[in-house]
Amino acid sequence: MALTYNAPGMIPGRVSTAESDAILVTSQGGYEFTGGFTDRTSGTAGANDIGTDVEYTQTMVDDSRFYRFGLDSTRQIANDAPYWGNSSLSDEAPHSGTTDYQGVGVFSGAYMPQGVTSLFSFTDDTAYNAESTTGTKYNAATGSYDMSDLNVGDFCQFRFDFNLTPQVANTTVEVGLIWQTRDASDNGTFTFFLAGEPLFFGQGSVGQTFLNRPMISAYLASAEDVNARALPCIRADNPLFCQPLTTLFTVMR
Repeated sequence: MALTYNAPGMIPGRVSTAESDAILVTSQGGYEFTGGFTDRTSGTAGANDIGTDVEYTQTMVDDSRFYRFGLDSTRQIANDAPYWGNSSLSDEAPHSGTTDYQGVGVFSGAYMPQGVTSLFSFTDDTAYNAESTTGTKYNAATGSYDMSDLNVGDFCQFRFDFNLTPQVANTTVEVGLIWQTRDASDNGTFTFFLAGEPLFFGQGSVGQTFLNRPMISAYLASAEDVNARALPCIRADNPLFCQPLTTLFTVMR
């Protein structure tokens, strides 16, 4: 906090009202929410927990391969239309009569962090989005979380909501992000699995569908993190079915 000692009328050690307001504005966090997953071809974000099965196969198990869940502009428009009606609240996100949500998320950017216009890219298709068949293995998938409007030092949380149906008892599922830091020329510098807490499905879980909402956290420690690309993913030790539903991207400052 800045200290002001010589300004007329100021108490030593206190900041002015203008300075206090500036500190508040620059520290304001926020969030955005989307169900615009490429693999979600049924249901709508926030209104229901209906999804579309993606099969995690025995071949993927044997290959220790991650399945990434991409984002897509067509599915975003179809899945993210606001599900509430209009009201008299001036700070409410735009209602279902608008198209402000398109390319942004369910809340149309109304609750974004200060100075941020995008937290998701639904059209990215760069080197990061290609399949990886060596090292950390994963499928091709478009789109990304978008950190490019954020600041070094921001703390990010990514909630990934999905239905999961185990096919074998005692199945462990790793959940996290495939994260790639990039330099100023958008060249990938390091790609890795950013893990959240694993999930375990024991006896009696086979054929049952479970709604999961795990959190994955990340801090932006450098300009390469601000320019990073990331998508949610799973990896399991047995076959299963997974339905991607929604993701909430929250920035805390």
